[in-house]
Amino acid sequence: MRLNPVQWFARNAGFSRPLFALLTMLFLSLPADAEEPWYKIEILVFAHSSPAIDEQTWGNAQIPRRADALELGNNGNGAYQRLPANNLVLTAEKNRLSEQADYRTLFHGAWYQPVSTSDGAKPVRIRGGKLMPNNAYELDGYVTLDLDEFLSIRPDLYYSFDAPNDAGRTLTANLKASRQVEIDEIHYIDHPLFGMLVVIQR
Repeated sequence: MRLNPVQWFARNAGFSRPLFALLTMLFLSLPADAEEPWYKIEILVFAHSSPAIDEQTWGNAQIPRRADALELGNNGNGAYQRLPANNLVLTAEKNRLSEQADYRTLFHGAWYQPVSTSDGAKPVRIRGGKLMPNNAYELDGYVTLDLDEFLSIRPDLYYSFDAPNDAGRTLTANLKASRQVEIDEIHYIDHPLFGMLVVIQR
């Protein structure tokens, strides 16, 4: 049996069997979040400026309201707080996209958070872009990071845009995926209307 540090100390210190068992139970009863690793998540979401829009395919998504979602703060310290611009590593990619007429940035931000298994992972809500006539942001949705056997990111993002030839009507497209990610690698998740770059760091 592989021993954790508390168990190893108890056994090698000559503790009695009942005390050894008690220490084992105490270790197992520690809160799960005490062992959750922290990661830095950086996300860059961009829209295609002149996409081929098929209204029947892309325009009917409904944005869910998740009561368990966490909102990002802006003080730069602690979990779920947006980091200042000098902590971003996708700035060069953002600048290259900005130089091309076909793309617009909807969201670029980073934060630290503890990461749990998929059973306990909580989504983080992100919003960006301009306000639409219905008072919704162009970009709204959720990003969930979890760690089971592998580290995975699960975006569920919604991009709202004016219907072609009908500026008074808003259509919404959904990007929903599950992607295994590696530390310090830039990952691209695509959609015909918008896409995202993500990098995870320790």
